[in-house]
Amino acid sequence: LLPAYISWYTLVPRQAGGRLFSDPLARASFLLFLVLSTPLGFHHQYTDPGIHEGWKLVHAFLTFAVFFPSLLTFFNVVASLESGARARGGRGWVTWFAKLPWGDPSVAAQVLAMLLFAFGGIGGLINASVSLNLLVHNTAWIPGHLHLTVGTAVTLSFMGITYWLVPMLGGRALWSRRLALVQVWLWVGGMVIFSNALHRLGLMGMPRRTMIGAAAYIQPEWKPVLPLVAVGGTILTLSALLYFANLALTLVASRAPSPHGLMFAEAMSGPDHAPAIFDRLRPWLVLAVVLIVLAYGPSLAYLLATTPFDSPGMRVW
Repeated sequence: LLPAYISWYTLVPRQAGGRLFSDPLARASFLLFLVLSTPLGFHHQYTDPGIHEGWKLVHAFLTFAVFFPSLLTFFNVVASLESGARARGGRGWVTWFAKLPWGDPSVAAQVLAMLLFAFGGIGGLINASVSLNLLVHNTAWIPGHLHLTVGTAVTLSFMGITYWLVPMLGGRALWSRRLALVQVWLWVGGMVIFSNALHRLGLMGMPRRTMIGAAAYIQPEWKPVLPLVAVGGTILTLSALLYFANLALTLVASRAPSPHGLMFAEAMSGPDHAPAIFDRLRPWLVLAVVLIVLAYGPSLAYLLATTPFDSPGMRVW
């Protein structure tokens, strides 16, 4: 996610015609991600044996804590987009959103990725809760959530980034902006169908990592929803094919020169407004390492002390 966040902070506000709302707030968000993003891995292992419940609870708290810099990012990036939309004539509390440069596939891809990521973040809070997680653990809900975060916030943002990066590196204009916009909206539409169906199936108890089509225990209530997974996946596949085709044609068939170079966003509140500690990376790295050792060290030591390493080998073929 952090590379996508870098684009959202440093490039998208300028592409949208505005400025970054707050450089110090962006720095605070990144430093909190650096400290909090790693010592929370046990939220994947709430049902695993061998890990004390107390340590699972610690990781649950840290998982909820990492939601805070996500909220900072949401506020900062939306405020930055609003500055661009209002500079383009946007009005109202919400209707300014329509004035964003939706004809730019790079901006459209990343803004839509942000929107779907918001729903992924809400679902992530359910995954992070020790009690609610038991309802969705190892169900289709999990890949549904993953496709909103990694499959959209990251993937669609990277697609949007390449819509200016590849033309800039190749010195050729994007082969078809219209095709790029079609690709972006197909990805969003396909993902809404695909992810929503997986979330619903997860709430119905359908397991993940299972060849459901051949399962003897397939439930009647799953059957009306399963085709939606196929429909959404097909649309996503079509979108991916259009994406790669557009980039390939940009490199081999486009004759127009690349229209612009790299443009970083200026900040309304610049780095000179940030506390001096935000310019020192070492104390934050030390704090991150200390938290990692404290969060994982005792459980790792216990597992190493209680795991037999002298079991005989097993032939698996």
